[in-house]
Amino acid sequence: MLLTAVDAGLGACFFGIPADRIDSFRGEFGVPAHFTPIGAISIGYSQEPPRDLSDRRRPQGEVVHRGRWRQPADRAADGSSESAAGPR
Repeated sequence: MLLTAVDAGLGACFFGIPADRIDSFRGEFGVPAHFTPIGAISIGYSQEPPRDLSDRRRPQGEVVHRGRWRQPADRAADGSSESAAGPR
């Protein structure tokens, strides 16, 4: 989500939620009691000009996994070429 926001020209920041603030966070954002939020992401317009850092990223197949580690997202668990988006 952070990279997508930055690619869209927005500023984005992940921050942790202190334990004593979880209840107020739940109330403010309607988080059900059976979820324990540990952090949030703020997204907005940055005062800094956007930078294209996409060439510094590892390929998606190296960092996105499907079902288990070392199973690239572009390959289904059964080894076929279907992905979560459907057949290729």
